[in-house]
Amino acid sequence: MFCVHFDDGRYRLERTWVATDGPAVIAAAFWWAPSGATHPTVLDYVTVAPGVAQPTAVVGALMRAAHEYFAREGLPGLPEMDIHAPVNWRSDQAAMAAVTWREQATRSAGLTRSTEQLRLRWESSSPPPPRGDRLTFTPDPDDGALLDAFARVAHGSLDVETRRDLAAIGVDEQARGDLAYYLALPGGRENWRLAYRGDHLVGLIIPSRSAYDASISYLGVVPEMRGHGYVDDLLAEMTSIHVAQGATQVTATTDTTNHPMVAAFARAGYQIVDARLVLTARPATDGVAQDLKGLDS
Repeated sequence: MFCVHFDDGRYRLERTWVATDGPAVIAAAFWWAPSGATHPTVLDYVTVAPGVAQPTAVVGALMRAAHEYFAREGLPGLPEMDIHAPVNWRSDQAAMAAVTWREQATRSAGLTRSTEQLRLRWESSSPPPPRGDRLTFTPDPDDGALLDAFARVAHGSLDVETRRDLAAIGVDEQARGDLAYYLALPGGRENWRLAYRGDHLVGLIIPSRSAYDASISYLGVVPEMRGHGYVDDLLAEMTSIHVAQGATQVTATTDTTNHPMVAAFARAGYQIVDARLVLTARPATDGVAQDLKGLDS
């Protein structure tokens, strides 16, 4: 069941749109943004009333009307659309139908580029993954070291969004965008770490927060250190940092095509919650969609 709470500012009435047929509400769309944000960042949920004959057309028109309003209010670009579904949604007729009409409506409203992801969660009912002793973790890295790490991890990344960044804007701009994005997360930077094996950089971890939970926000291994299982060390360190600070659950997101990262989460005791189809507008430069990214082993 989808529940909306307007008291924390993440959902607002002006970001909640409905389609009517006479006095009857036949469709509704709920846009979301972080507390205090001026503009919506994601269309979190859409629904239609039972018996609506053409949900794709109704919701597509509703989204286009909302997009025009948001543009007049100064929103640059279009908010993304997140479609949540069971992991096996392609083999479930009802789930497939629910995803299909939402995806078609979203594409008709200008969001034509999609990435399928898995949402995962570790809970305190499971033991945290054991921390290894192969790596040392240095806290409070400066911006220069972070930019270098972001740039190095991006090469050969399996993350769809990172690959799009590299192709569209190049590695330096991609690294600067990553740094700005993760600095804007609610968790701050005090938990960010660079990981080393001796004098050699292995990777970067950002155990930060989403709007609601502790999260595995960024985990990256530099190309020359991949294939040695360091992803398990990094993921264990991140989970342990959150647990030490009182988290009873830790969330994560990764692309369904990033098979090494999916396997690492499974080894660490993370359970798949659901699938998420993220739809974004395709910029003229074929640039970047925005979400958690950088999960590469």
